[in-house]
Amino acid sequence: MMRKLVGILFNVTVAFIIMVSSMYIISTAQTRSNPSHVPSVLGFTPLTVVSGSMSPGIETGDMVIIQKGNKDLRPGDIITYRLEDMLVTHRIKTVSDANAAEVFITKGDANGIPDFKMVERSQILGKYVFKIPMGGYIKAGLRGLPGILIITGLILIGIMMQVLNLTVEKLDNMKHIVSHQVYFSKRSM
Repeated sequence: MMRKLVGILFNVTVAFIIMVSSMYIISTAQTRSNPSHVPSVLGFTPLTVVSGSMSPGIETGDMVIIQKGNKDLRPGDIITYRLEDMLVTHRIKTVSDANAAEVFITKGDANGIPDFKMVERSQILGKYVFKIPMGGYIKAGLRGLPGILIITGLILIGIMMQVLNLTVEKLDNMKHIVSHQVYFSKRSM
């Protein structure tokens, strides 16, 4: 029983690392082809948090996943927007009109005051969907050749564990069959 639990936990961990790695590889390829473009995979964008402005809900080093688009936004939603040459992920506090255009006043949860600049709808890249705790650190650790080797090693270890589990199950079944055969052959004597 414990062996199965460890196997399941390992498989979930490997699947998680493969998912994060795949998103990273795809987003890196997209960024290389167009450096000003924010990459996405199936409409979702993984971003690494580099400040504590959204603590304690979103911490430095977490990976946030945003869904691209700027529709149906309300106060309380967490959005990612472009501010000059950087991306900011903050919560919408209020929506108002300025010069006949809709603008959003945002604030980091850990910040004492709202952000100085109002955000226009055209600046918004997407809406926060979920976070992967420390996923940004994992993403950074999986860059380059060491990351490829780690992922390959984990996949091979996962395959070996599956083969080992199947082998142990077959041996247990054979032991059970043999013990029944010995029992019945002793009774027939």
